[in-house]
Amino acid sequence: MSDLPEGFVQLKKIHDACTLLREGGRPVVVLYGFPFLSAGTEERMDLLLHPGTHSGYVTRLFFERAVVGRGANWTQHRVVDRPWWAPSWQNVPESMNWPAMLCAHLRAVA
Repeated sequence: MSDLPEGFVQLKKIHDACTLLREGGRPVVVLYGFPFLSAGTEERMDLLLHPGTHSGYVTRLFFERAVVGRGANWTQHRVVDRPWWAPSWQNVPESMNWPAMLCAHLRAVA
């Protein structure tokens, strides 16, 4: 039996270039060069999925840079020893599987 969180195993199946890290004892996933659509344009950047509480949010998705013209109230954070940007985007529950959580967070920049 693997000691990897099931959510990470699921993410690895859809994007092999990801790494499981820990922040404050909790698992976080860096998705390197993740492709996604924003306003009909393909973007590609590193993302950090934080599937637990962070800075007052139930879960968070951090971006290597703010997506210009999308999302609201972008703030910079230092997570796993690296600067990240996150929009204000609430109510993505911890109970979701991690791929669904990632998709729910990406709606903030769609």
